[in-house]
Amino acid sequence: MTTKYGPALVAVLFAILTAVASAITDNHITEVEWVQVAIQGTTVAGVWLVPAFPRYPHVKAAVAVLLAVLNLLVTVITDGISPAELINLLVAGVGVLAVRFTPPPIHAANERAGPPAGEIL
Repeated sequence: MTTKYGPALVAVLFAILTAVASAITDNHITEVEWVQVAIQGTTVAGVWLVPAFPRYPHVKAAVAVLLAVLNLLVTVITDGISPAELINLLVAGVGVLAVRFTPPPIHAANERAGPPAGEIL
C-alpha cells in the first residue's frame, strides 16, 4: 500500500501533524492556523491527484513546495508569524521533504509512463 500511495499518505500524516500542532501549541486554533491546516489538506489533494510520471519524478514535491510557500505567504501577510504558526510552517517544510523522498508509486507495465515527447504537462 505504501508503494502505491506513499507520497499521498505522507502528505496526510503532515496535514494531521499540522492540525495537532495548531491545537497543542497554544490550546486553540486561530483563523490563520485553520488556513494553514486547510492548505495542508489541499497539499494532500494535490499530491494525491497529480500523476506520478517516471519522466517527471519531482512533480508531487513541486506541488507540495508551492503550497508550503502559499502557507508561508498567508501567515506573513495576515499578521506575522507567531510561535504556533512557526511550528506549523516547520511541519509543512518537513512534510515537503518527506513527500519528496518518499518512493513514488510503482506503475503497472500497461500504464502510460508520461506525456509524449514535446507535450507539456
